[in-house]
Amino acid sequence: MSKLASRILFCIALLVLSAIPALAQDTHSVWSTRPLYLTDAATGAHYSSFVSGNAAFAWTQATPRAYAHALAVVTPVLKYDFMLVSVTSSAGDMITGRWMIRRNGVVVCNNCIGKAYGLSQPVGNYFKIYVGTPLVYAEKWHYSGYITNRFDF
Repeated sequence: MSKLASRILFCIALLVLSAIPALAQDTHSVWSTRPLYLTDAATGAHYSSFVSGNAAFAWTQATPRAYAHALAVVTPVLKYDFMLVSVTSSAGDMITGRWMIRRNGVVVCNNCIGKAYGLSQPVGNYFKIYVGTPLVYAEKWHYSGYITNRFDF
């Protein structure tokens, strides 16, 4: 085999082997139909009783690919949405990034720094979302809920 052919084979083998870890990244999906607690940083109100609520998270570890949306209906006239708008990082238990929070459809925190964690917990345990301001992470806005279903692969 010529020197050129062996170099080409070596490069192809290197490319194939370097792609294997990317193919083996863990992907997760976590759902909740049971909100636990919510804090409104703008009003200082805390809620632990809800009419209904849902949350969904889907992400692939160590990539910028993630989705997160949590909804809590406190009363028929008071509803909160926490939505991930961009990802900074992700791991097996956490997604960090920028969040948008709406109260009754009106944006109350836009492009705010936050994280969702406790996402590796089994069904029955709870996760948390904490969101600060557009400039700094802080545990100001809060949503937590019980994990009611999950799928990992």
